[in-house]
Amino acid sequence: MPNTQPGMETGTETGPKPIMAPGFRPFRSALCVYPHAEGLPEKKYCPPLGLEYIASVLEGLVETVTLVDQRFEPDIDAMIAKYKPELLCVCVNWDYQQDAAVAVASNLYSDITVIFGGRHATVSVEELFAQTPRLDIIVRGDGEEIIHNIASGVPLRQIANISYRENGEVVHNKLRTLTRMNDSIIPNRKLRRSRYRLLYKNLDLGLDVDFISTSRGCPFHCKFCTFSNNPLGEKRPWSGRSAASVVAELKTVDAQFVFVVDDNFTVDMKRVSQICDLIIAEGIQKTFAVAVRIEVFKHPEILKKMFKAGFKILTIGIESAQDKTLEMMQKGFDTALAEKAFAVIRKVGFYIHGYFIVGCIGENEAEMIEIASFANRLKLDTIDLCLLRTEKFSPLNAIVAENNGYRILEDGHVVSDAYDLEKLKAIRRHIRKDYYTIKCLLRIGTKIFHIRPISIRALLRLSFVFMSRGLSSRRKAVRAKARSRTLTTEPPASGALCGESVADKSEDRDFPEGNTPTSETINVLNLV
Repeated sequence: MPNTQPGMETGTETGPKPIMAPGFRPFRSALCVYPHAEGLPEKKYCPPLGLEYIASVLEGLVETVTLVDQRFEPDIDAMIAKYKPELLCVCVNWDYQQDAAVAVASNLYSDITVIFGGRHATVSVEELFAQTPRLDIIVRGDGEEIIHNIASGVPLRQIANISYRENGEVVHNKLRTLTRMNDSIIPNRKLRRSRYRLLYKNLDLGLDVDFISTSRGCPFHCKFCTFSNNPLGEKRPWSGRSAASVVAELKTVDAQFVFVVDDNFTVDMKRVSQICDLIIAEGIQKTFAVAVRIEVFKHPEILKKMFKAGFKILTIGIESAQDKTLEMMQKGFDTALAEKAFAVIRKVGFYIHGYFIVGCIGENEAEMIEIASFANRLKLDTIDLCLLRTEKFSPLNAIVAENNGYRILEDGHVVSDAYDLEKLKAIRRHIRKDYYTIKCLLRIGTKIFHIRPISIRALLRLSFVFMSRGLSSRRKAVRAKARSRTLTTEPPASGALCGESVADKSEDRDFPEGNTPTSETINVLNLV
């Protein structure tokens, strides 16, 4: 059979016999694995929510379902020997998981059906099949309905959005129309074999953490964003669960700190109001962190209700301090509107975490550094400084191609002739240094104390870490500047950054790490 490309119909009426014969026997045991290997990002505060959706769907179709998170249980060979799965579902949601996932699927006995899924698997079908001889099927996109079909014995030719092996060839079935979220599917948290705790680096902050997905998609069209599309580049229409379904799931959540992993929780403010009313009526007392857009300022009464219901931490993408960039990226607001919006949002008392992008196309160093002063004008509590990146189907690729001097690195970072990756990281350190002053760190501590998402003891420990890090960074900058004066008498080049040195390379992480769901946890739409 010819090897067609993902997304193309292969013809389903004729051809060789499907892998799954009419006499299909149900799987007796399934193992759902979140892959990990030493040296990879751990993020142990992030439960594999997407994989839990898959496992929960399988529960009604397979006799025994076991979920293994290799961050806590690394010996996958022992798990396979113990549970003897006939079905092995492995997430490959991010590129750094690929080798770990391939390792999971090696050295297997022949009677296991191996399925990969996730964002990275969706856009790396050919590579994964070539690298993983034991791989049978790749789920492309949302996994719940597909895994139900597979486990029910539906012939593979009839299942859209999968790629699979047949007679030595890789077959790519047609695309599946994106569907609304299913209110009836609630992840079974009893399948968890590990506790997920809020961490700063390896510091346990004394708080259990959980995730919940109440909607998928986003109606906006920001040029840099790939999460409002599915991994094949198709725009995902926004779809939200009912308020009753959301609150029914919250009743199964034991953790007091819950990240809502929606791309945009507040698309439908009427639904938000209903969710808050039910949470208050049911007496559910938790602290929620949610991603919203600045347009929420238009609904001050619902904002107050959100805070009362426990939605006390807002993460908001501002992205740039430059109006030209906001317009090019189609953010839908300018800096003046942002200042007006945050003046309203701040009055409620939320802890506000803002996202910015360092290295936006067309910005020079001085414009990037303005992020710190702009964030201070907005009176944000903490900020995340992400380097500009793109993915295979991102609309950002067209903008990069149209701008001379810009290029995309192998890992997806966008750089230019004027600003390579190291220069952008140095600018990011400069912004952090300007923003995270001692005064700012004290303000953060005060806000956390007021909202009380973590224990007092953990708050004191975390405040000490932040203050120590801030003082350490400043000492490094002073020492680097002194060394620079000793080594050369030449003045710095135009635009050079004070305090830039090898000693600062350890500061090349988003700060403060672990405060937000991050991109890894925001998208749980696939087999993750």
